[in-house]
Amino acid sequence: MTGGPSLLESVQSLLERTYRMRSGVTNVGRFVIGDAGLRILYSGRTIVPTVEASSPEGAKTLVREGSHGLHACIYYPDELIERLETHPPQRGVDERNVDEFATLVEELDHLLVVAERAREERPTSLFELELHANVSKHLVLARFLSRGGSALGARRSAWLRYHLFHKSAPAGEHESVRERYRDASRWALKLLDAAARQPLARRVDALRRFHAASAAGKLELIRALSG
Repeated sequence: MTGGPSLLESVQSLLERTYRMRSGVTNVGRFVIGDAGLRILYSGRTIVPTVEASSPEGAKTLVREGSHGLHACIYYPDELIERLETHPPQRGVDERNVDEFATLVEELDHLLVVAERAREERPTSLFELELHANVSKHLVLARFLSRGGSALGARRSAWLRYHLFHKSAPAGEHESVRERYRDASRWALKLLDAAARQPLARRVDALRRFHAASAAGKLELIRALSG
């Protein structure tokens, strides 16, 4: 008997269904490296991640241009994967795995958005990637936290927002990086608040419009929904 989809595959499916995303990424595990893979691929090189998670987990989405197009992978530290294997989010999201699961979703979201934009030959920005990932983290973790059922109650919703947006100060060596994380969180929360006031069908439509829009278009949409 074959097993079901992996955690990465389940999250990818949820994101692509919700946003109607066409990333073109198949067998997503091929794009993931751990500690050994990072040492082999980047031994002796300075790693400059295109996108780095704002969490302290150390995961990175690494993107480079090559002669045959764009190359990308996600680095998940072995310790992060071990924690998620010990405390699978499929069995519940709590203090033991919420940070690691949020990081997994964030980096996977970066990879999928970068892949889709490359296919469509559309530009993106670090701010847009962070904003999109913040919305996706809440979307996915809320789904797992509710076990795919009804909307979260006030207590669990507040718990989730605390862990995703308020628990830790934005990481980053430079103030400009920390400001980007703060702005991305602020705009994501405005969208989530506005979407929560919409009926379910309109909420999904708003998320799809958000995903399809440019960075400027995303902010315009959030302003319109919030107004």
